[in-house]
Amino acid sequence: MTDRPPLGRRLLGLLTGLVAVAALLAAGLSWVTLSRPFDPPQLAALTVDASSDPPNLPRYPGAVTVLTYHGVSDTDASATTLSRRTFAEHLATLAAAGYRTVRLSEVRDALAGGASRLPERPLLLTFDDGSLTTWTTVDPVLRAYGFTGVAFLTTGRIVAPGTPSAFLSTRQVRDMADSGRWEFGSHTDALHDWVPVAGDIQPALTNQILVDGRPETLDTWRRRVGADLERSQEFFLRVLGHRVDTFAYPYGEAGRLSNSPEIARELPVLLERAGFSLAFTGENVPGGHVNAASGASPRWLLPRIGVRRSTSVDGLVTMIHRSVPTAVPRDLTAVPWLGVPGRCAVQPARIQVAVDSEGAGECRLDEVNTSQWRDYTLSVEVDGIRPGVSALVSVRDGAGAGHRGAVEVLIGRRELTIRQQVGDGPTATLVRASRRTPARGLLRIEVRQDRITVHPPGAPPVTAAFDNRLHEGGVVFSLTGPARTTIGYHAPTLAPSS
Repeated sequence: MTDRPPLGRRLLGLLTGLVAVAALLAAGLSWVTLSRPFDPPQLAALTVDASSDPPNLPRYPGAVTVLTYHGVSDTDASATTLSRRTFAEHLATLAAAGYRTVRLSEVRDALAGGASRLPERPLLLTFDDGSLTTWTTVDPVLRAYGFTGVAFLTTGRIVAPGTPSAFLSTRQVRDMADSGRWEFGSHTDALHDWVPVAGDIQPALTNQILVDGRPETLDTWRRRVGADLERSQEFFLRVLGHRVDTFAYPYGEAGRLSNSPEIARELPVLLERAGFSLAFTGENVPGGHVNAASGASPRWLLPRIGVRRSTSVDGLVTMIHRSVPTAVPRDLTAVPWLGVPGRCAVQPARIQVAVDSEGAGECRLDEVNTSQWRDYTLSVEVDGIRPGVSALVSVRDGAGAGHRGAVEVLIGRRELTIRQQVGDGPTATLVRASRRTPARGLLRIEVRQDRITVHPPGAPPVTAAFDNRLHEGGVVFSLTGPARTTIGYHAPTLAPSS
């Protein structure tokens, strides 16, 4: 009889066999997992009920509110990625407030003066970079609310179908196009990056970068950027069958901060040569004034409101409210005012400015978008001018129009001065004229293009030309004088100049 192996040896052999089988099974499962194409499904749309009291956001004919988002995810905590719930709350609020999304063709028509075809509250939703979540998370929510979107793709980051990536695949781009909800634009091919420049790092698109340790020439910059734009257009031609004509600047930077002053002027030329006709800025907002896009917006610098992870529904509503232009009001006491640094008392048909301590007091428009206030005539009866107390009225004040500066009219008892302040520069006197002004009388100020004409009470007019960068803006009522003095501005009205 053949001797059987000891029991221990038999058990060891059995265990070895089981381990081998388990290893084969694990290897097989790994092979199946690794060989399966990467194709995450769309998530179910997360929707929320809007407030029963939707915000009463302003309307302005021909002005399109443009928002820009990036990713939407509950697992990515980056500053530009919204949570799914916050994004749903944004869209629910916009829908409840009466906003309707528009197509790029409608934006082009509005820019060309065809505003009559827009809905009452037009909205353009844009999504930058080409994040995978644009398809998996954003698209189902757009579908649920009946909205459309524009995806600005960094085309060099778009991958082949089945490739693991945080960005879209070409198949997903085609699926988005086939849905009818999406239009597309370029965000460059491979220039959405920070690169070394002389002594710093800056955006690759809008700076002369270092090549072999030396700054590239402007001609080299032109060739580099032109080639990138062409590669991006070739991507759209290959994937969608057509080129695109809309562009969004990486980081919202169109050359204003470039290390070469020529680039801001040259970039639109390269964009147009590559087949683009519109370009959007605005990724880095909030952090400044933003206007809704309108016929007054330069087509290579179309503004967008940038949305961040920290943007609450209330914050979004505030930014939209500030972006929509306010029509020129006939009665200036009908719009909100703010007293800084003195006191500002607004009553029907009367604004009174007072100072608590020696210096200047003022009444300034409070969160009123004056970007469409260009040529107008201000009429107001001024009361309280006397020795040592002067009325100070500013027109084309840029606080509500996206620029710094104003044209100022200082009216004393014996002298009238017109001066200007542009950007962060000093105040410069344009005209100083001897004029005897009564304590109370009608003041009329006309601004048209780059000229101002002041009709002081009971005295001949004074005219001056000012810097054409002060091309729009509102009104500020002020005074200069000792403590406990006041100036009254009665029946202040504005009339647009024809």
